[in-house]
Amino acid sequence: MLDRFNAIRSTGAKAFLGLVIASSVILVAACGNPTTGGNSSESGASTLLSCSVSANDIAPTVTSSGTATKVPGVSGKINVDGSSALAPLFTKAGAEFDAANGTTTTVTPNGSGTGLKDVESGAVNIGLSDVFAQTKATTPGQYKDLVDHQVAVVAFTLIVNNDLKGRVSNLTKADIQKIYFGQVTNWSQLGGPNELITVVNRPTTSGTRATFKQYVLDGQNEHNSGAITQDNTGAVVAAVKATPGAIGYASIGFAAQYPNDVTPICIDGAKPTATDINSGKYVFWGIEHAYTKGPATGAAKALLQYVESDQVQNNDLLALSYLQAKNLSAAAISSHTPAGAPTPEAL
Repeated sequence: MLDRFNAIRSTGAKAFLGLVIASSVILVAACGNPTTGGNSSESGASTLLSCSVSANDIAPTVTSSGTATKVPGVSGKINVDGSSALAPLFTKAGAEFDAANGTTTTVTPNGSGTGLKDVESGAVNIGLSDVFAQTKATTPGQYKDLVDHQVAVVAFTLIVNNDLKGRVSNLTKADIQKIYFGQVTNWSQLGGPNELITVVNRPTTSGTRATFKQYVLDGQNEHNSGAITQDNTGAVVAAVKATPGAIGYASIGFAAQYPNDVTPICIDGAKPTATDINSGKYVFWGIEHAYTKGPATGAAKALLQYVESDQVQNNDLLALSYLQAKNLSAAAISSHTPAGAPTPEAL
């Protein structure tokens, strides 16, 4: 009888074990296979492809150039330093201005922070910045004598290496923050390919980085220990182009120049266009500034007047994929203007 009881108990145990194993298989199948460090579900992949930026979205709307005229009494050198995102506009307009006036305009794209410091110290005539000077001040009143000239609007975009084309075309702000905070290190964690993410960013002096921090990272600092830092926008594009799996950010003018090298992507399903900016859906953009120390004078004033003229605004500016401020709504401009910002100088 005892032998019979043991046999029955053994058979029951095996049946119970079989039920546990079967249940475990069903549970794993329902939950999906685990992945290291994140989620590679179909819903994640769907989010990555829910929006895409086409070449037409960021392409120049004109190909024409402005024509400058001679300004009486203007001569000499004009030194310009600062934002690498704004530098192409002053390089192009400066060359046209020089051809008409015999001046020599030198534009150095050292970043917004450097541009503001250099114009404040008197090292240059014009300092270019992607951000309002007051937001870069480290001491009270540091830039109080700088005078603002708002010459353009620039839309920035995140860009990825072209090996991700057709696989990553949209990111949520939450996903971008995870990438730039080092919490996500492989595209598979977001539903993309099993490929390491290389982050390319700008130095802390960069106005583009400051704009990215404020509007995309919600004011938080980037802290990805494996990130590559590049001094200017062109270098960011080159680094992203050369590095499989890389992500960085640039003005749409730079991204438009390299359609076969890097892929611009949407943020939260919105594109870097005037339409999505005016609707409030797209936030990664900024007002572009040209600062002088005190009111603009001499050749620098004449150059700024030319940059603000219809010759540049309707030609060079659009040919380089900048946006005209007049085409943005008052609500949009207000959303990117800090409280207490001085009124720009009317030239």
